[in-house]
Amino acid sequence: MRLLFVVALLLSATVAPLASAQTPGDERLLAELTALERASWEAALKDDKDFFRTYMAPEFKGLFADGTVAGREDFLRNMDDFHLVKYSMGDVSLLRINEHAVMVLYRAGFEGVHKGKKLSQSGVESSSLYVRRDGKWLEIFYQETATSPPAPPSN
Repeated sequence: MRLLFVVALLLSATVAPLASAQTPGDERLLAELTALERASWEAALKDDKDFFRTYMAPEFKGLFADGTVAGREDFLRNMDDFHLVKYSMGDVSLLRINEHAVMVLYRAGFEGVHKGKKLSQSGVESSSLYVRRDGKWLEIFYQETATSPPAPPSN
């Protein structure tokens, strides 16, 4: 028990400075990446695979609220079966890892249809990790954590 407390204390001491560090330009960067994140949701509404081919890093990995784990190509193939109907984003914040890696954290909700069945999820804690390559931000990792159980599929 004591070892667990010491480990937790050490972790909080190393992570806390990252979470609270604000550097000049973070507000502008938050606005830029929030717009990029919204653009990805808008592209999903339009079933725009071309957007995701240039938005996601080739080695992209996503962990979704329903338990799905997908790479970029898996995500693109799944777009044939999933159609987003609407989404919401709120409480957006930024966690700067370094000058080339930034995480955007926010609460999301969405409704869609997967293989003909309606899906609805609200209160999803979402995070996107972006890396800067050749002056462009690419999403390399995305994770959703459901804070409430998904609504049962309906016909």
